[in-house]
Amino acid sequence: MATIKDIAARAGVSVSTASRALNDNPRISEATREKIKKIAVEIGYHPNYAARNLTRGEANMVGLVFPVTTDEAPANPFHIDLMRGIASALESRDYSMVVALAPTQEKLLRAVKSMALQSKIHNFLLFYTLEHDPVAAYLREHGYNFVVIGHPERHQNDRYVDNDNVAAGYAATKQLLINHDVTNLAYVSSPYHWQYEEDRRLGYENCLAERHLPELDWYYDTQSASEFFSQHPKVDGLVCADDLLFLKLNHELQEMHLLDRLSVICFNNSKLLGMLLPTVEKVDLQPHELGKKAVELLFNPNLQHAFVAFKVD
Repeated sequence: MATIKDIAARAGVSVSTASRALNDNPRISEATREKIKKIAVEIGYHPNYAARNLTRGEANMVGLVFPVTTDEAPANPFHIDLMRGIASALESRDYSMVVALAPTQEKLLRAVKSMALQSKIHNFLLFYTLEHDPVAAYLREHGYNFVVIGHPERHQNDRYVDNDNVAAGYAATKQLLINHDVTNLAYVSSPYHWQYEEDRRLGYENCLAERHLPELDWYYDTQSASEFFSQHPKVDGLVCADDLLFLKLNHELQEMHLLDRLSVICFNNSKLLGMLLPTVEKVDLQPHELGKKAVELLFNPNLQHAFVAFKVD
């Protein structure tokens, strides 16, 4: 196995110079850095991240912090696809993943503190955004490296990777209006006002405003399908905030025989939704690419944020 000593010998430099060049130290000339990196590739050198991190007092692991989730809640397919993208990006860096998952905010914060203090995990990916989030506040206060997947908290300078959810909400609404000729379109979301739901709602509202069409919000967990459609019988289309929400709603709509007259589009083109609801239109947010891009940001402090394109299928 090639070592950094082999690189140094072949380049005719010291081991410390070779190491600095591979880590893009600006004190080493660009020509020397390029030369040493080329040699590293030629001889098949792979850095020992675990050993390097051990000397820093840091584990070669990344903490994945999920939103507060009850024990009864089903797994979110979007999060699973995110993890696949993250795993593929971490593999080349010899990093592994550790998950923080808890039913309350207090327990989640405790889990993150344990990861940081006991397991020496200093790199984190947050799978959610929340106003006045104690987990993000703790990571900021103690200077840990973290990236948010989603829109960051307002008034914070957190690094983040996201889709343009306003544009996605607009595109989803336009898809139904143009391709399905709907005229009474409702936006379906949870009552928790997650930032991604609010951004997609704004896109929905912008699209309807351009066409002088009325807006209608449906917070599903606070109002059943029978209650909603008894009040709004003319609704002929739904923009649903995510696929997991629509899977809950779908059973009620089937029982009421409404699916035949409703045009529906969902966010998150998960394999689960594709198998169960193949006729529903979807906005693919490409979570696998989001996961890979989040890792790229995590290990490149010069990048503040990145966007991943969505696709309307």
